[in-house]
Amino acid sequence: MKKGFEESGLAEVADATYSDVKNNADCLKEGAKHEICNDLITWFLPPVTHALKGGVRTVFMLAQHFSEEWGTLNNIVVYSHFGKPFNSQELSDSLQYFFPNLRFFITVFVRGRDDIDKIPPSNVSFCTLWTTAYLQLKYNKTSRKFYLMQDYEPNFYAAGNLFGLIEQTYRFGFSCIANTSGVGNKYKQYSSDVVMFSPGVDQKQFKFDEEKSRIGRPVRIVFYGRPSNPRNCFYLGLETLKAVKRKLKDNVQIISVGEEWDEERYGVEGIVENWGLLKTMGEVAALYRSSDLGLVYMMTPHPSYQPLEYMASGCVTVTNHNENNQWLLNEENALLIEPNPEIAAQKIHDLVRDNERWMSLREQGRITVSKFSWDSVFEIVKKRLTLR
Repeated sequence: MKKGFEESGLAEVADATYSDVKNNADCLKEGAKHEICNDLITWFLPPVTHALKGGVRTVFMLAQHFSEEWGTLNNIVVYSHFGKPFNSQELSDSLQYFFPNLRFFITVFVRGRDDIDKIPPSNVSFCTLWTTAYLQLKYNKTSRKFYLMQDYEPNFYAAGNLFGLIEQTYRFGFSCIANTSGVGNKYKQYSSDVVMFSPGVDQKQFKFDEEKSRIGRPVRIVFYGRPSNPRNCFYLGLETLKAVKRKLKDNVQIISVGEEWDEERYGVEGIVENWGLLKTMGEVAALYRSSDLGLVYMMTPHPSYQPLEYMASGCVTVTNHNENNQWLLNEENALLIEPNPEIAAQKIHDLVRDNERWMSLREQGRITVSKFSWDSVFEIVKKRLTLR
């Protein structure tokens, strides 16, 4: 359960002053007069220790490509917004292992202790989460400020204090680069200065088992289970899977990945096996390729990478109806379910007994995802960074 607003201290993150807003506007106005140079890029990130975790993988893939293409040096500014010390060694080791061509150095900024003037000047800066947008607002030693927007973050919280503080960051005047059209269209409510890309998929790693022509016996279901993220509806997912287990009994194996949690504590011991956070993308790809169905709930505009990687691996996506994600998911390439455990479980039950329909969804998923590549992502973002 999330802490209360005052207890969390997040209000203190949004400590922008009138002068901060004015100085930011002056910086943006002056920067627009100059060509963009990409020798040094500053990335503002929340505290993260693993280079493949969540949306930071997108950040580091972009940063590494800039290093390869332009020789860019990337300043990874980790904003410890709760004011706690942050040991950057684990992140540094992870970056060197998973992104060996990334030229980078890490700057740790701890709220309440560090001076923003100590962050070196750069040609371009990116904020990547709403907390980092407030830090970027005050960082004026740059020619361009971008918002790498990977979801509509006000929806992470109930409409109230935090919702308002997060929504305000979309009015700071940053140029938005949005991960998916659903997310980009949300930013258009505030500004027309936005370009959008569709997520990339590593087609060499996430690939079909061409010899597979039938649903497994038992059927294997993989679940993107993260109790810490409300938008993934963890409890709704568990109730759905418990209902599936009641219907299919020993004819189903259910595996959860994405986060460490205890099966007994959540009442699913003997029903769901939690494999936690897998260490490499190769392990993730192998699991998806061996699975028949992939369940992921997503209540915000970004569909997450799971549906794309499920489909590329020959694992049929099972997810909730979400109007923001209709550009990707439909009745032809996925099993769309209601946010009601018994109804959803019945749909899953019916699908695993219909091999012909499962094969059709599987093939249409492959066709859908075949056009998604990281090269297209890189080209869209690079083009935006080379425009005045």
